[in-house]
Amino acid sequence: MFYLPPLSYMALMCAAEKVCLEAEENYIKSTHRNRCGILGSNGSIDLSIPIVGGRDHHQLYRDVIIDYDSDWQHRHRMSIVSCYGSAPFFDHYMPHLEPFYDRRYSSLFDYNKDLLHLLIRLMKLDVSILYTGAYEKYPHDMVDLRKLFKPGKEIKEISLSSEKWQVKEVDYIRVFDCADDPLSLSCLDLLFNEGPQSKSLLKQMVTRV
Repeated sequence: MFYLPPLSYMALMCAAEKVCLEAEENYIKSTHRNRCGILGSNGSIDLSIPIVGGRDHHQLYRDVIIDYDSDWQHRHRMSIVSCYGSAPFFDHYMPHLEPFYDRRYSSLFDYNKDLLHLLIRLMKLDVSILYTGAYEKYPHDMVDLRKLFKPGKEIKEISLSSEKWQVKEVDYIRVFDCADDPLSLSCLDLLFNEGPQSKSLLKQMVTRV
């Protein structure tokens, strides 16, 4: 479960009827759990949520505490406004996101969980979200995609059971041109630029090979 998840993540979620999110894993450094990429005039901008303990933490994801010593909420809000303030649907959706840059959550897990459910609702995705009750290294009766998403890693093709699926870029009008991997951008890029068409475009991003 990630902070303002990448388009590829939301596209795969859109393609599923039911998703079981890992809730009992150890926290892993350098992942989308506390960072995302948004698109500015000079390319992708990385936003990162600081956590207590920094790089020296060894704990469950559920136990990770957000660090508020720096005003990261203000910086993230201002970066989002700078990147998407002129996007067609910014004024419609940003008020829904504002509380996440005012309220202080203690748990990173809870922050990301509430934010994900909001994004699913705004994009009108028909997906049921479940959470694991215990950690399983090799889960049964489900496709394990937990190691698929890593910052800087392009996702083009994945195997789901006996089938192969392609995750592909779909063109849509953006405030700024994107020269990097567009599927790694936060889903905010799609939401602010395409609004009600977000769900339809996410569905087009995942196809059976």
